[in-house]
Amino acid sequence: MKKLFFLLVISTTLFAACHKQNSCTQVTITQSGMPCSQWGIRVNNHTYPSNSIPVSFQREGLVVCTEYELYEDPRACACCGGTWAKINSMRNRDE
Repeated sequence: MKKLFFLLVISTTLFAACHKQNSCTQVTITQSGMPCSQWGIRVNNHTYPSNSIPVSFQREGLVVCTEYELYEDPRACACCGGTWAKINSMRNRDE
């Protein structure tokens, strides 16, 4: 019985890990409120500046599907510092 339970747990874990095909998050592209006219993404009422938003997606209010990572920028200047978003991939949400 223990072996069967163990196999069930392992197979469920592997199944969940293998079916992460659509791990993107819907975000809104914005320049509003960004320092130095930078572009950023708005996620759950938080806005993060980003230097890696493709030019073709730099439109105010555009909602896209993206995979991103947040990181801390330690610089202290008017146009930098704080939490930033590194865009790994971005596509229209209809794709």
